[in-house]
Amino acid sequence: MQKCAPQLIYGMLVALIIFPPLPLHGAQPKKLRLAFSAFAYANPPFWIAQELKLFEKYGYDSELIYVGGSRPIQAMLGGSIDVSQVGGAAAVGAAANGAEIAILGTVFTRLTFAIHASPQIKQISDLKGKTIAAGAAGGNSYFAALAFLRHFGWLANRDVGVLSAGGSPEVLAGLLQGKFQSGVLTPPTSHAAAKAGHREIFDLAGLDFPFPVISIVSTRKFIEAYPDTVLNILRATSEAIYLYKTRPDLTLPVVAKYMRVPKDDPALAQSQEGLGKFLNQYLTPSPEGIKFVLEFLADKQPSLKAKNPNDFIDDRFVRKLEEEGFFKKFSTK
Repeated sequence: MQKCAPQLIYGMLVALIIFPPLPLHGAQPKKLRLAFSAFAYANPPFWIAQELKLFEKYGYDSELIYVGGSRPIQAMLGGSIDVSQVGGAAAVGAAANGAEIAILGTVFTRLTFAIHASPQIKQISDLKGKTIAAGAAGGNSYFAALAFLRHFGWLANRDVGVLSAGGSPEVLAGLLQGKFQSGVLTPPTSHAAAKAGHREIFDLAGLDFPFPVISIVSTRKFIEAYPDTVLNILRATSEAIYLYKTRPDLTLPVVAKYMRVPKDDPALAQSQEGLGKFLNQYLTPSPEGIKFVLEFLADKQPSLKAKNPNDFIDDRFVRKLEEEGFFKKFSTK
């Protein structure tokens, strides 16, 4: 055996020269650990891709779990989650503070919130000097409030106060209790507000303002190690959006399951018709929206004003899918 050892070693060296090891990203994981960050009608892509086995179609055994708010980012950095569907503003904030993550694509590009006001507010100008309640500072509904004020040339907390009141249920409760005069809401809480006499005074979805409301995010470490996996996750997500827009018979039961509503709940069809058009099947990221987030963060971190929004995006995978004609297979235009 000892005499054969040098020959064996020599043979192995020759094999390594002729057949070099595959790069690290050559071996793709078979099990995907995915997350979504909110139970909201703007969140169907990952739900549909999971339940209709689109991730499986592209070669993966996938697990999809709920991890609320910005916590998927910590989960990805800690290695317990591979890729998440999460708020783009939270991702930008984390990356601005050094987190090694990147936005791979954006699935929802509009701030589809509405401003609802108490009966005493007869017109938008009546809000001056009053308060708008929104979600957590740095969250999507908070940015919706800021976008609303910017549209009318008002400054937050000078012309109109912006109060972080928690989630949509807390905003609704405070509005109904008279704690503040207006609030940023989205279905189904906006429907409840309207029924209680707090009418919609402005629909932010009407603003032509792209924003990374819900984005697909991963760590740069995972992206570099598994580029083929990233491509397949984006393929499955794009196909899921296509099905949501074109096959409500297949997809609305999935949304009902995750939203925990009856399959005949009218909100399902209303959301598919109203919000479905803003789901971004081409997954194109939004540098303009990222810049808006950076401007907000720069109030406390002035150095962020000089940051390039494109540094927070890794769009090579979306570009590759576009170049290979993938999106044309599922075009709704």
